[in-house]
Amino acid sequence: MKSWLWRVTAAAVVALSGMTGLTGSAIASPANPDITVIDNPEIAVFLCTPSAYRCDKRYATAKQRQDLEKFLKATPEVTEVRFVSRAASYASFRKEFAGQKNVLAAVRAKDVPESFRVRVSGVADRTRITALANRRPGVRFATDQAEDRALAAKESQEPDISVYLCVKGSLMPSCVRGRGKANKSKATVKEKQAIVAAIKRIPGLLSYEYEDQATAYRNFVEEYADNEAIVEATKESEVPESYRLSMRPEADWYSPCRRLARMPGVYVAYDQKRSLQGVRLSSEYGLSIFETPGGRCE
Repeated sequence: MKSWLWRVTAAAVVALSGMTGLTGSAIASPANPDITVIDNPEIAVFLCTPSAYRCDKRYATAKQRQDLEKFLKATPEVTEVRFVSRAASYASFRKEFAGQKNVLAAVRAKDVPESFRVRVSGVADRTRITALANRRPGVRFATDQAEDRALAAKESQEPDISVYLCVKGSLMPSCVRGRGKANKSKATVKEKQAIVAAIKRIPGLLSYEYEDQATAYRNFVEEYADNEAIVEATKESEVPESYRLSMRPEADWYSPCRRLARMPGVYVAYDQKRSLQGVRLSSEYGLSIFETPGGRCE
C-alpha cells in the first residue's frame, strides 16, 4: 500500500509540472530571509561533473558545451542564453551560504557544475524546452526555475517543523519496529505524551499545534479538491496526526527535528528551512547535498 505522504508528494509534483511561464517579484521565506527565489525565472541547464550520477564520472567536454549552446540558441522561443562558469557559481554559492558551515563543508569547488541560463518568451512551452535540454549530451540536468520558485513558495507556507505520527498499517521502519507492543499500530497516547514533552523542551520553540486525524483529512480534501483521483484513493485512516512547530528564525531547527524523527510513534519529520535550502541549491547551483530529500529529518 502506498502511503498518504507518497500520494501527496506525487500530486504536488504533477501540479507543479504544469505551472509554467510564471512572472513576478522575488520570494523569500518570512522565517528564512536569506533564502530567496529569483525574479524573472530562467531555465537552468547544468553541465556534467564527475560526481553526478548520470555523467559517467566525467565533466562535460568542450564540444558538448559548444553543441549545447548552439542548440539552445537555435531553439524557438529562446530569447537569451548566458553561460555561468564553475568559478562564478562557486563564488556565489559561498557568498549566499556564508553563515552555514555544514552546507559549505559539503560542497567542493570541483563539484559545482557549469551551466547555461536560458530566458524564453512569454508564450514558450517551458516544459518542452526543459525536457529537450535534459536529453542533450553532457547535461547533468535542466530545471525550470519557475517551477522551482512555485515549489519554494509552497514550502515557505508550511510549518517550520512538521512531525507526522504513525498510522495503522504504515510500512515505515520507524512505525513497524522498535516500539514494543505498539509496532504496526497508530501512535499511542503514551508515545504522543513523550513527543509533546520533547517538543516543549526544544530551545527556540515559539509555539506548536496538534492536528488530529479528522482535521488533517478535512484539510487534505480541501487542498486537493481539484484532484479527484488522489482524494478518492485516500482514506481518513491513512492521513496522519501531526504536530506543527513554529521556531525562532535564528534557532537550530534540524537537530530537534532529527531527535523528534527518531522517537517512537513518529512516522516522519520535516525541517522547512532545510527543504527550502534544498530547493535553492538544486535550482540555482545544480547541487543535491542533503542525504534525505524534501527537508526530511533522519
